[in-house]
Amino acid sequence: MYFRRIFVGLDLDQSDQSSDEFVPAIARHLVERGIEIAAAQRGDMHLCAVIDGLDLTRVPVTPQQVSAFGGILSERLDALADEARGAEVDCETSLLGGHAWQELLRQADEWPADLILLGAGSQPNQFGPTALRMMRSSKCPVMAVRSVVREDDGEPLHVLIADDLSDSCGELLQTFVGSGLWRDAKCWLTHVVEPDRWPEAWHGGLSTDDLAQRQTVRVESARLRLHEHLAPTDHRTMNYGFLANVAEGAFSTTLRRLIDEWKIDLLVCSRGSRMDAVLPHVPCSVLCFPQAPIPNP
Repeated sequence: MYFRRIFVGLDLDQSDQSSDEFVPAIARHLVERGIEIAAAQRGDMHLCAVIDGLDLTRVPVTPQQVSAFGGILSERLDALADEARGAEVDCETSLLGGHAWQELLRQADEWPADLILLGAGSQPNQFGPTALRMMRSSKCPVMAVRSVVREDDGEPLHVLIADDLSDSCGELLQTFVGSGLWRDAKCWLTHVVEPDRWPEAWHGGLSTDDLAQRQTVRVESARLRLHEHLAPTDHRTMNYGFLANVAEGAFSTTLRRLIDEWKIDLLVCSRGSRMDAVLPHVPCSVLCFPQAPIPNP
């Protein structure tokens, strides 16, 4: 898979006046990142903004006021699109009204997009509802970007790829490496092996030594599987290579500890029940891939 059609969901609310022309800093960062990806992949961009919750029967404004506000947002969209075209990236725009996550998903699906970029929300350790719904429902990968970025201290981007050992995670890894977009990143390929549940072990009549031996086998099996996922990729083209790591512990707390310990800037993962429970509180940017559909028997 290549990320050749980049769909950027923008919040162009003028409450953030920290950047020129009243364009929020995170919106400008998303557009710049979208241009970078589209240019590298020789692709196209679509910039989309939604007047969230627009319903003239419930909001205390006149149609003329909504039209004027829409005109302001359209001008901002056009100005950002002109920047993309100036970088020789074909770009189109759309301004919609309704519930942001529903309209963004519909428009991205109709376009159709290979990758969705959007802001993660304003809270430093919590994703906004729009980003969460997009990551959980999109048919294509979604990259939710934090507004706080690594300072220019000479360190490369730190990326943690959470591998659940499934075939779809192997495909995810091939897409991530094959895109060439993160070649300069320092990457950890990680799987978390959770401990055996004691009630199940007790019913099975396992001793403490049996449990320890079984855990050792599970860890080694996971390590081999990670290397199987790496083998068909072009991981040797990565400037810092890959560190394959198997961690032990409860999934949520262990993953969060590793993100903090390794100062991760980007978590790459696929959807799933365990990851869905972690995502709301991830403190870094996230690139989330949809799960592969389960084939009918």
